[in-house]
Amino acid sequence: MTIYKESTLIKNIQRSEDSRGNILSIVDYEVSNVSLIKCNAGSIRSNHYHLTDWHLMYVLHGQIDYFFKGLDENSEVKYLKICEGDNIFTPPNEIHATYFPIETLLVVSSKNPRDQETYEKDTVRVNFINENNIESYLQKLSCETL
Repeated sequence: MTIYKESTLIKNIQRSEDSRGNILSIVDYEVSNVSLIKCNAGSIRSNHYHLTDWHLMYVLHGQIDYFFKGLDENSEVKYLKICEGDNIFTPPNEIHATYFPIETLLVVSSKNPRDQETYEKDTVRVNFINENNIESYLQKLSCETL
């Protein structure tokens, strides 16, 4: 897989469509784990980075306010609004946090296995987006992306 240097929306691949329906490929890379993750409205997740892992998050339904930045303390915080049907790639060594304004269901595919031991060894937790700063980040960054 081409490893992107920063979080990037990935184009899904429309494989076929006929009278029976269609086939849409959302992951066309070798992965070790695929998980369904339900996120409650108003919840904040992530607030970490991975040392070697990368993952793709496909939104089955709902929405993500996605924040990311480099490891350098002075790196610019960037924002993407991820909607139903969107697929976002998250590279290793990039701090990322997710806010779910509405209930959201994700399919998450990752390079590394997601057993707790492997996950914890590869994950560095940070205090990035939280209940005290989410509104100011949303106000500032979501306006910049319009």
